[in-house]
Amino acid sequence: MTLIEKGRVVIITRGSDAGKEAVIKEVIDDNFVKIVGEKVKERRINVKHFEITGKKTDKMPTSKVREKKTKKETEKKRHEK
Repeated sequence: MTLIEKGRVVIITRGSDAGKEAVIKEVIDDNFVKIVGEKVKERRINVKHFEITGKKTDKMPTSKVREKKTKKETEKKRHEK
């Protein structure tokens, strides 16, 4: 049994999202995983930057954090009007 696996609930310990809960969505390699959470943007993170909890879930949360639009997307929308 490996602790770093899909569906495992983790708490981020470093960075701007420190203290927030997330779920491992995908194991990329030995050092990185892709995470997602209600208050966390979907992204990859180093395994040294989170703590594993004893919880595991089958359903993935959807991120409610708004993604920033790129300058190109904003200009494209402006030209469509």
